[in-house]
Amino acid sequence: MTLRLSIFRRLVPAAIAAAAILGPTSQDVQAQTIVKFATVDCEGDLIGCPYYAYTEVFNQVLKAGTGGRYELQTFPNSQLGDLGSLTEQTARGIIQMTGGQNAGQLSEYYPSIQIVEMPYSFSSLETARKVMWGPFGKELADEVAKASGIRVISWLPSAFRNFSNSVRPIKTPEDMKGLKIRVQPVPIHLKMVDALGASGTPIAWGELYNALQTGVVDGQENAPYVVLLGKLEEVQKYYTLDGHLVNMPLVFINEEFYQGLSEEDRAVFDEAGSAASFAMLGIITAKETQDLKKIADAGIEIYKPTPAEFQQFVDATRDSVRKVLEENVDAVWFEKLEKSISEASK
Repeated sequence: MTLRLSIFRRLVPAAIAAAAILGPTSQDVQAQTIVKFATVDCEGDLIGCPYYAYTEVFNQVLKAGTGGRYELQTFPNSQLGDLGSLTEQTARGIIQMTGGQNAGQLSEYYPSIQIVEMPYSFSSLETARKVMWGPFGKELADEVAKASGIRVISWLPSAFRNFSNSVRPIKTPEDMKGLKIRVQPVPIHLKMVDALGASGTPIAWGELYNALQTGVVDGQENAPYVVLLGKLEEVQKYYTLDGHLVNMPLVFINEEFYQGLSEEDRAVFDEAGSAASFAMLGIITAKETQDLKKIADAGIEIYKPTPAEFQQFVDATRDSVRKVLEENVDAVWFEKLEKSISEASK
């Protein structure tokens, strides 16, 4: 176990305990409002189940900050449906919060959110976090809320997404020709894979393992911790660290519910989101080296492209993907993102 991961194993429970201590101590105090939070993630393991860590910290900060007037009720393991269903339920106010979706999955509500799905945009996670946690992310969240009734309360740039497959090593786009790659049902993801010479195939997360095992698709693209979360190392042979996208899941909240809170309570929800994001992303970052080792130990051949090979991936996708984005994304967002990345990279 790495030192950083060991520290986070102690840090997250300590943060939860500290928040609990700050909360109401009387047994007579009951939460007046239950906030339903649903995910497709597992539960019970702070290290292995990212959204379990998120919800545990969020809930304790929420209860402490509101004197127990609000409390999360969590529904993990796809109890209430898949990611698409949970998005719709949150928009309609059936549940108040959900997490795990990416920006592309909100494109039907606000197409311009796809700007953050442009491949090879961010050179580092630090840059991505500065951009999404700064004015750019705040403005984008406001626009999404106006259009959809869903407010992003946490942008979670967690790790880079990479390609895996069971056919051959991928060193350049040439190696992707003819491969069937599972993607999420996001147009820009499909275009990216097609531009690299492969065939993009949308498959639900819950069906992915079986699709890889039976050869319905040859490969997929996800961050290391997600590969392990889905046990995909059992049905893949090669993993290429091309970092085409920042894995940026979201946590969002029903906008009507959020705006119905008092100003003080909204601030508590925002703070709970910040604290939970820190805990979740800290764990993921701390254990990434360990995750890659686990993938390698499972027999997966890991390859990191050279700078020249990496540039081939960038060149193959840049123009065609941007053209698709320009058909759906307001031009001003390209300027805003480029400016924000430039400022964050200084």
